[in-house]
Amino acid sequence: MRSSRTPRRETVAVSEAGVRAEVAHVVWDWNGTLFDDADALIQSTIEAFEVTGLPPVTVEQYRRQHTQPIDLFYDRLFGAPVPPDLRSALHAAFHEAYSRRRPTLSLAAEAREVLGAIAARGLSQSLLSMHPHDRLTSLVDGFGITGHFARIDGQRGPDRGFKRAHLAEHLSQLRLAGDVVLLIGDSVDDAVAAKEVGTRCVLYASGLHATEVLAEQGVPVVTSLRAAIEHATGESR
Repeated sequence: MRSSRTPRRETVAVSEAGVRAEVAHVVWDWNGTLFDDADALIQSTIEAFEVTGLPPVTVEQYRRQHTQPIDLFYDRLFGAPVPPDLRSALHAAFHEAYSRRRPTLSLAAEAREVLGAIAARGLSQSLLSMHPHDRLTSLVDGFGITGHFARIDGQRGPDRGFKRAHLAEHLSQLRLAGDVVLLIGDSVDDAVAAKEVGTRCVLYASGLHATEVLAEQGVPVVTSLRAAIEHATGESR
């Protein structure tokens, strides 16, 4: 999916370098960012640990220990490597719990507004997620927002674990250099991927991570999607 529109570039402040650069394109994360499922992810994990007979997990533990890849995250919550048989049961229990919750979930409250606002300013947008690709595109289609994105990439094949390679491939397919791209996500992995690939990043505090953990990443942290797009349009300077 490619957009024929030539994006209009807006200036955005880059605090680390003390200079202004141009943003031509916004890459959106899905889970916990445009899709309001942070609480469902947390509660599904808590339930999975409970039904598998593992030690209970609290919301605070989840937010402080959350990391990628998921197997490492489970090890951190467990306090040691999860035995292989329990790991398989844990994954199955999580997916069952999340699948029950997913039909009740919706877009983040400001999602449609901010997608429209960025498009109105002439910037192009795309969607990048670690969510399975076919399921992702089905969800996006169901919400009627596919037309906002020049490209949509979910995870195809085995779990990549980290977003870095996924982001690099995504930008390559879009033929975009990292220095004209802003990634808006909600996780430490988003910030790490952006830094390693060379894009800017704004983190939305959706609740998956403790806010202080996000603040340690050295990128802007915001509490609303509307505030996040200020970094794409230059209004934050």
